[in-house]
Amino acid sequence: MLAKIALLVCCAVTLLSQTSQHNYTHTDLKGFHFELLLTHLTELEARIQTTLQEIAFNQTRQLEDLKLHSNVPCGNVETIGKSNTILPNVNRMNYRRETIVGLDTDHKLDGEWTVFQWRFNGSLAFNRTWAEYRAGFGDTRAEHWLGLDNLWQLLAQGTAHELLVVMENIQGTTVYAHYSMFGIGTLAERYAIKVIGKYSGTAGDSLTFHIGAKFTTHDQDNDSHASNCATLYNGGWWFKDCYSCFLNGEYVTGSQSTERGLIWFSFTGPFSSLKSSKMMIRPQRT
Repeated sequence: MLAKIALLVCCAVTLLSQTSQHNYTHTDLKGFHFELLLTHLTELEARIQTTLQEIAFNQTRQLEDLKLHSNVPCGNVETIGKSNTILPNVNRMNYRRETIVGLDTDHKLDGEWTVFQWRFNGSLAFNRTWAEYRAGFGDTRAEHWLGLDNLWQLLAQGTAHELLVVMENIQGTTVYAHYSMFGIGTLAERYAIKVIGKYSGTAGDSLTFHIGAKFTTHDQDNDSHASNCATLYNGGWWFKDCYSCFLNGEYVTGSQSTERGLIWFSFTGPFSSLKSSKMMIRPQRT
């Protein structure tokens, strides 16, 4: 932006220099050339003013974002941080960071994680199109899906990543599943789960079943079932035929029995839906 202002000022100086290099008479300056010079200077002044207004607007927006993030009610374990990557369909264009403290007894999971899926109140529908699941949807301050393109970019940064899934059932019991490695394929590979590392945790291992599974939505059938699993269960996921875990289903309140809810089979069984789920990644710790 400063470079833009400098360029405009340079143009003004050049214009004045060119005018002075011509031996215009007093009469000339009162006539056509003088009017032309004034017109150019007025245009340059307007462009500089517009640029300054853009700078002021951007600074104000950054301050508003900073105030917003400082007022998020996150208790004493959550933080929100900005990313340089733009999320096309995610409001506020930020990745959500969460700091975990004391989830496991030996504190190996302590530290900052990047959230790519968050469900907790059913305010956001997850039965979305392929394009939406690629781009991301929701608000990172609330329920959201980061987007398969963004997730792949984060996981493909040259460092192995680990996965943490934190879940709570309707009785208020919180459990977690940690995997020492996690990786997905490219768009051409339909974002298939390529790597799932060693499991540890309290939820049980319901994800390893899905290794090799491609991502499926109701309008993009990549699973191995005779039908479309995303259509059967109303949400996009790494389905095989169909699932052992499924966290993008319908949000169900109370103790209603359903196989279309938020399911982690080894914890919930096949028909009890979770109250909340949060999926997070970070570069692998040595």
